Amino acid sequence: MEDFEFIYVDGVFVIEVNLIRSTLNEAIAFRKILEKEINSGHTKLVIDLSKCDYMDSSFFGAIVLASKMLNQIGYKLKIVKPAIAEEDIFTHTNTSSLFDKYKTREEAIKSFDEDIQPES
Repeated sequence: MEDFEFIYVDGVFVIEVNLIRSTLNEAIAFRKILEKEINSGHTKLVIDLSKCDYMDSSFFGAIVLASKMLNQIGYKLKIVKPAIAEEDIFTHTNTSSLFDKYKTREEAIKSFDEDIQPES
């Protein structure tokens, strides 16, 4: 299984992170992937972190950068919530407002077209 899988569903580009531990080793490649996809026009973007049990600050920083890039052009990054242990990273870093977070990939994808509210 690849570290990152790319899925295109109903006009939404989904990046599934297939890493239990997401660290600096993967963060550099992940940041390049995110920048490339956003710069090539993928503005409806979901990052699926449901398989991720641990994320270090460098990997999280790549996600924050992608969110800021999308916010600058009027879009918002959607996140499929990570394992419970990592949920606190959004609270501790005071970045919860940068992301819309959903329990499932399906909810995140549908939220682009429907009035589905993110979880807090």
